[in-house]
Amino acid sequence: MYEPNVVQGCESIVGSLAVMAIIVTALVTMVGLVKPADTVKYCGAIVGIAIVLVLFVSVFVGLWWSMSLWQKAVIVAMGIGIWWMRRGRNRPRKKREEE
Repeated sequence: MYEPNVVQGCESIVGSLAVMAIIVTALVTMVGLVKPADTVKYCGAIVGIAIVLVLFVSVFVGLWWSMSLWQKAVIVAMGIGIWWMRRGRNRPRKKREEE
């Protein structure tokens, strides 16, 4: 998958979620559950979170595509190693049987 496709897909998902959240905020304001002054804060927070998510994904996708194959392999190996070590810690310990 190419870098622009990943970023564009994430951008469309985040944008759709942000639009739905703004619509819900508008409906709640019309019903009277939220004050109009608070609505501006909520819409600003929604837009800010959407911008941060899109930037976050685009930065990490750009970093991933700029790395060489051996760097990607090392990162994947580190992730598998950390997962394997944490999996062993979560197992319940066997109790010794006392005679």
